[in-house]
Amino acid sequence: MNGNFLARHHDQLAAWLRDGEAESLSAFLGAHHESFVLVATDGTLLGLETLRESLRSAGGTQPGLSIQVEDVTSITPEVYRFQERHIVDGSVVGVRVVTAVMKDGLLLSVQETARQ
Repeated sequence: MNGNFLARHHDQLAAWLRDGEAESLSAFLGAHHESFVLVATDGTLLGLETLRESLRSAGGTQPGLSIQVEDVTSITPEVYRFQERHIVDGSVVGVRVVTAVMKDGLLLSVQETARQ
């Protein structure tokens, strides 16, 4: 995993949320390990199936969205920290610090912390 993987991964998510591109959702979800867990900014734990279900109906619901991945730091070969900036029509609407853990080339765990 590296910055290019992370940027592409978030581009796929943004394409799904922005345009409802089904192949983008498929590619995004395909990058997650079967044991994947997301710790959302509010502390909610989402497994892969819950994430899949929550995203299924979200296609095309965020017109103008892009997600920028910045300041990628490799903590170990399988743990990365980066900043994720959500932008809608040129305005920043959210910034998160994210820690991602990989296993077998797939995302195993992601923890998001909102920044003001």
